[in-house]
Amino acid sequence: MTKTLFTNGCSWTFGGGLDEPDTIEHLKHLHDNVVWPAQLKKIMGYDQVINLSAGCGSNQRICRTTFEWVMQQTPETLQNTVAVIQWSQLDRYEYYVPHPDDDRFTERSATLNDLEGILYFSEADAKIRGSLQKEQLSRWTKVSPRSFISYYEEPYRKQAEKTAHDRYRTYTNIEGIYTWLSQLSFLHDLFTHHNVKYYYWFFASEVFAYPQHIQDYIYDRFNFLEPERRHMWTYERLQDIQDNNDSHPSARGHQQLAEHIYEAMQ
Repeated sequence: MTKTLFTNGCSWTFGGGLDEPDTIEHLKHLHDNVVWPAQLKKIMGYDQVINLSAGCGSNQRICRTTFEWVMQQTPETLQNTVAVIQWSQLDRYEYYVPHPDDDRFTERSATLNDLEGILYFSEADAKIRGSLQKEQLSRWTKVSPRSFISYYEEPYRKQAEKTAHDRYRTYTNIEGIYTWLSQLSFLHDLFTHHNVKYYYWFFASEVFAYPQHIQDYIYDRFNFLEPERRHMWTYERLQDIQDNNDSHPSARGHQQLAEHIYEAMQ
């Protein structure tokens, strides 16, 4: 009976700041030994960890890739899986760049899941994965007000970037909050339906600014790890910020995160 730890998130889960050189060998070592999912798997004594995170990844992406993975597992696998989801910034999103050969959504979804499920490094390192991955995974363009990542649209980058950022002409924080509420509910229902024990965490202080009734709903409805409704997991407990002004956890920071997550799970 294989015990599986399933994780998803953005660069805080992928290993941002530690992901150079961007070779398959280095990224595999990073995901198998360094980042908090790998550390948490060891603490829990589990057999394997699935880490579907990606740098600059959105909550849309977290829902999409989590759903694809869950739907391709056996009931026995899911009953022996614990999921920990690290939610990303609310203003990030993604869109799929269509291709004339893509005539059925199910086909390209299966291709995406097959690649990510086997390699589980996600599209963040698509540039080193060869033509097949570049033609499939990299079609999911990642957008935020501060970044735009699209490997597939490179020849038309300026127009694509303008199209992507047009979203923010009307985007508001309240839209982000209510979108996130629906995403929280979606994964909650998915995990509950398939008997997967799950935990959420969200390392961002802006939740303090949410209306009180929204904060109450989030904590009463979903299984968040943050103790006493404190969304910033006290940075003083995580001596993890990189010396080069990188805001991501160091290797020691990932170990501390794993310890803190495990403590909160208990």
